[in-house]
Amino acid sequence: GLVMLGSANEGAIEEMLTHANDSKHEKIIRSLSISLALLMYGREDNADGLIEQMTRSKDSIMRYGAMFAIGCAYAGTSNNNAIRKLLHFTVSDVSDDVKRAALMNLGFLLFRKPEKIPEIVKQLAESYNPHIRYGAAFAVGIGCAGTGLIEALKLLAPLTNDSVDFVRQGALIALSMVFI
Repeated sequence: GLVMLGSANEGAIEEMLTHANDSKHEKIIRSLSISLALLMYGREDNADGLIEQMTRSKDSIMRYGAMFAIGCAYAGTSNNNAIRKLLHFTVSDVSDDVKRAALMNLGFLLFRKPEKIPEIVKQLAESYNPHIRYGAAFAVGIGCAGTGLIEALKLLAPLTNDSVDFVRQGALIALSMVFI
């Protein structure tokens, strides 16, 4: 994935999909799905076919990789269709990992318009699901990195006192990214 970043090499995609479908090992499938996402970096609409294929998978790890494929393919573009897809998976997928990844990748899509991120994820940061709260924190951290944006700080501050330890940890990491 890193060596062929953004290449959308069809041979590599086919080989990775075959290995991922044949493997029973979670770590192998996860690494292949993230590698597929990296191959789609900056490819925007050209990545939609692979993204669609990955999002229809019964394997939640492949759907998890699809969220990163959306984030990589549309990084910095603020593409409305990509944002809609990520928000759809945030609220509708059965896997908490997929929900968290979908929300986190909003930060990659919107990092060129950081002021939009706190507004979009505000309601999700108050979700009953801790994975969604974590994803909201990381979306803000990634998308607002280095900005010191007041709205980002207002959203993240309550999450540093969350009742779930990994949400507190995510909020603190996100705060550090905003303050960088």
